[in-house]
Amino acid sequence: MKKYGWLQCILFIGCYLLLNAAYFNIPFNLFSQVLYYHGVVSICADLVNLVAPLEQVAATQNHLISAKADLEIVRGCDGAGVLFLIVSAIVVFPAKFGRKLIGLGLGISLIYSINLLRICVLYFVIAYHPDWLQLLHIYVAPTLMVIVGCLYFAWWAFVSTSQLHEPA
Repeated sequence: MKKYGWLQCILFIGCYLLLNAAYFNIPFNLFSQVLYYHGVVSICADLVNLVAPLEQVAATQNHLISAKADLEIVRGCDGAGVLFLIVSAIVVFPAKFGRKLIGLGLGISLIYSINLLRICVLYFVIAYHPDWLQLLHIYVAPTLMVIVGCLYFAWWAFVSTSQLHEPA
């Protein structure tokens, strides 16, 4: 097996930049009215209403709205950066194609789920402790997402590498 070298680092950076460029070329209306609404906001509204039915949260385009809060989901606050890091790392890591597909599926699901949880928590923060928003939204939540993403990748890489060395 090749050692993880400069070529993989360059490919990792290139993959990340390519994903990021594609992401920023998606039209805003497609994000707010389709992707965020169906993929994030309506799901988070359902989750918040399931946990706390008295909140009566409504999903409107890219907003979670209630009598207590209006949380807007915008580009860059959707977990995409962490997702691109994990996808790029898995794509360039020297593992079998099938292992990469499993790693991508699990990694994307993990980051998506954590981001939904993050948004639900941020809704409650805005509704009940708005003075905590900047700390949690800017520092704590993104840092935790990156840490979870790194731990996931390390676990996946270890499992993928250890299976390469098992006797047949």
